[in-house]
Amino acid sequence: MKQTIYIDILVGINLFINYFLLLAVSKFLSLPVKRPRLAAGAALGAAASLSILLPEVNLFLAFALKFTVSSLIILCAYPLYGLKQFLRELAAFYIMSFAFAGFMLALWYFIAPQGLIIKNSVVYFNISPLLLIVMTVACYFIIRLIHRITGRQAPEDLFCRIQIDFNGRSVSCSAKVDTGNSLTEPFSNAPVAVVCEECLSGIALRQESGKIRLVPFQAVSGGGLLPAFKPDKLTVITGKDKIEIHEVYIAVTKSKLGAFSALLNPDLLQKTSA
Repeated sequence: MKQTIYIDILVGINLFINYFLLLAVSKFLSLPVKRPRLAAGAALGAAASLSILLPEVNLFLAFALKFTVSSLIILCAYPLYGLKQFLRELAAFYIMSFAFAGFMLALWYFIAPQGLIIKNSVVYFNISPLLLIVMTVACYFIIRLIHRITGRQAPEDLFCRIQIDFNGRSVSCSAKVDTGNSLTEPFSNAPVAVVCEECLSGIALRQESGKIRLVPFQAVSGGGLLPAFKPDKLTVITGKDKIEIHEVYIAVTKSKLGAFSALLNPDLLQKTSA
C-alpha cells in the first residue's frame, strides 16, 4: 500500500521537532541560546528531510548522509568553540534525537500505529498539527524534567556578559556563573573570575605594574596557580540589569572554557557597587 507524503507536513514536522531538539541540547549543555541560529539549524534539518523523497539508499550511505546533515545543523545552530565542544554538541544532539524519537514512537504506537514512514533516516508522520504540537511540547518538558532531576540543567540566569575595565581600556565577553568556582584571591579574599587569555588581548598586562597576583586552584586534572590582576571595574550584564563590581580579581587561563569565555564566582553577584 502506497503512502502519500505531504511536503508541507513533512517540512513542518521536521522544522518544529528540530527546533525543540536544538533547544533541548542548549539546556542539556548549558549553552547560551540564540533563537535565530536555532531556527536556522532547524530549517536546515527540515530542508534535509526532503531526502525521504529520494530513492532508498543503503545503510552506510544513509548514515553518512545523516552524520553530515547533523554536523551542519550543529554548526549552524551554535558557534564553533573547537573540535571537542563540537563533538559534545553533536553527541548531545543524537542523545536528544534518540530520546525524542523513542518517546514519539511509543506515544504514536498507542495512539495510531498506521501512517509511519522511515526512509533514508527521515521519519514522517501523517499527523495532525495539534497532535504534533502536544507530543513535541510534552516530550520537550519531559526531557527538561529529566535534566533537572539529574542535575544537568542550569538556570538561564547563569548566562551573562561581562565587561572588564583596566587602565583606561575595556573588553567584554560571554560568561557563566559557575557554582563550582569558589576561587578567591588569598590576601584580600576577593572573589575571582576566570577569563580566557585570548579575551584579554585588548588589555595590556605588565608584570612590573605590581598588580599581578597568583591564585591557587584545584581541578580534577590537578592543581596549580593562575596569574590574576585586579581590574578597575567588572560589570556583569544579565538582560537589562548591570552589576558593577570593584572588589574582584581576574584570573587568566590559557585553557578553553567550553562555550563561554569566562567563569564567575557566584559570590560576585552579591558584590554591587555603592
